[in-house]
Amino acid sequence: MSNSKLLKPDTHRYYLIDDNHEHVANESDISSQQEDLISIPPKDSYRIVYLIFFLQGVAMLLGWNVFITASVFFHSRFLGSPYSDNFQNYFSIVFTGSNLLFITYTLYTQTTANISARLIFSLIVSAFTFFIITVSTQFVGLFIPTGYFYFTITLLFLVGMTTAFHQNAIFGVVSLFPPKYTQAVMSGQGLAGLGISLSQIFSALAVDQTLNQTPADDNLTFSAFIYFFSAFVVILFALVSYFILIRLSFYKYYVSPNSTFVSQDVDNLLNERSFMNTFKKIYKLIFSVAFVFIVTLSAFPSVTSFIKSVTPDDNKNKFQYDYLFIPLHFLIFNFGDLLGRYLPSQEALVITDQNQIAFMSICRIIFLPLILLCNVDSELHGERSIPLLINSDLLYFLIIFMFSVSNGYVGSISMMAGPQVVGVEKDLAGTLLSYFLVVGLAVGSIFSFPLRAISWA
Repeated sequence: MSNSKLLKPDTHRYYLIDDNHEHVANESDISSQQEDLISIPPKDSYRIVYLIFFLQGVAMLLGWNVFITASVFFHSRFLGSPYSDNFQNYFSIVFTGSNLLFITYTLYTQTTANISARLIFSLIVSAFTFFIITVSTQFVGLFIPTGYFYFTITLLFLVGMTTAFHQNAIFGVVSLFPPKYTQAVMSGQGLAGLGISLSQIFSALAVDQTLNQTPADDNLTFSAFIYFFSAFVVILFALVSYFILIRLSFYKYYVSPNSTFVSQDVDNLLNERSFMNTFKKIYKLIFSVAFVFIVTLSAFPSVTSFIKSVTPDDNKNKFQYDYLFIPLHFLIFNFGDLLGRYLPSQEALVITDQNQIAFMSICRIIFLPLILLCNVDSELHGERSIPLLINSDLLYFLIIFMFSVSNGYVGSISMMAGPQVVGVEKDLAGTLLSYFLVVGLAVGSIFSFPLRAISWA
């Protein structure tokens, strides 16, 4: 290491002083000296920071996963309204629309916002929302079916808002850490879906073997209460864990205002590098992460939740009836999604080449016609307009599994690669990628309407 010392700048010049002379430093001098001055980070003891980011990922998408997988409960509550058979489409469009609206706001206010306050606000409002939906399960006669639909849509709008604030805060912060911490957040999102799917199956097993239940069914009401209350508890844990996180030395090393990494990021973000320059550097990754979720939300869950078993009724086992077949497809999707998000934690499976990632994202479009060739229920709308060529439940579940693994994997490597491409502009890259992830969700939810209609005559 050189004996030179890096002094504070005088206006726009930096000075290096060594044992022999003083001179104005050039960029390479400063870069070399900064490398020498960066300290070794403290250890993430017991992987506590990793686990807390993982829990934040769980909480981030928990609201969305709870609402889209509680199909047995919501179908029963909406019976008698015009929305009992198409509420999934409306859920997608309201959530992603709200999410996109508020994450756009967070992007424009990124440099002036209190990120910590945003995160705390999002978790408190999210917890309040789930407290309200939990209580509503105990007041069956309070709403007519159409009224309960609009009540639910209002809560879902709030969930979209809180997800936007939470997403903006977490991805902006975690991008300052090594890439595996971004992978932790992505994996947490996947686990949220898997846990909710398991809960959904247990809930379905607790009720009668039909989707056409009345809202007064005691078993259904109790199962829904436990379902939503569990989500409420997880969000409270995430809130408490954040207060623990900000007190850890490992966290402070990367996020403290005096940290080398943060000061470089802020200086570059505000004074040197433009928004468009960052965009140009990672535009292929931005496309990749957006297109991944455009393809996914086009079919899941608005189309896939209407796919039924091809097995005749007299030969069906318990899991081939709608009340379990539909939750089972959610379980398979979310397990595959979690697996896909876990794969980048293995160094040998990490891809950083933007062209390769974009190609993989584009290739996923093949899943859309494959899904439409499965047994999509169209009995309410006439005959199928697309032939039933995939006449196997096992093959259908295999398609769903590959669809979900590719979703989790390509989405994760896109999010992980961005902050590494742009170097010190990590927080801006993380924010941009999370923003266009939401754009992908919104566009995909819009495309779900025509894709659902394609299967009708």
